[in-house]
Amino acid sequence: MNVLRFSLWMFMFIFLMTFIDIVGDFMSEGVFDTHLTVELLVALLAVFAFGILWFSSWQQQKANRQLMTKMQRIQTDLTETQAHTRKLMGELSVVIQQQFDEWQLTPSEKEVSLLLLKGLSLDQIASVRNSSEKTVRQHASNLYKKAQVSGRHELVAFFFEDLLQVPEPN
Repeated sequence: MNVLRFSLWMFMFIFLMTFIDIVGDFMSEGVFDTHLTVELLVALLAVFAFGILWFSSWQQQKANRQLMTKMQRIQTDLTETQAHTRKLMGELSVVIQQQFDEWQLTPSEKEVSLLLLKGLSLDQIASVRNSSEKTVRQHASNLYKKAQVSGRHELVAFFFEDLLQVPEPN
């Protein structure tokens, strides 16, 4: 932006200096000759360049303001969407915990269930819980029986199948 301002000031300065020279030459010679015509052309070119630069700058500032307004709207929408997503995630967590309570899972089985739903392997769950993989496998087996599912995929499907919508044929 500083280059633009500098250019605008320079074109204005060139115009003013040329205009002062034209007036001085005309007053001393009293004749409008080729020299004055060239100086007048330079002055007009400076004014024309100033106008183009100023108009271009004005349009750019207008576009920037519109872009900033649009970005602010998008940021507001994003903030609202994030808040809504947090709310939905909280509600889903409540539903999952209620289902765990209905299945009468132990605290360890609940923890293993959540980690399975997050996609961790039995080995990773054992590492996170600082327990053996055999213990984790036993908790998983117990929760599958209580939930009446055959494994991890059915457990995940139990909670998420209603969230996924099948697209309607066109």
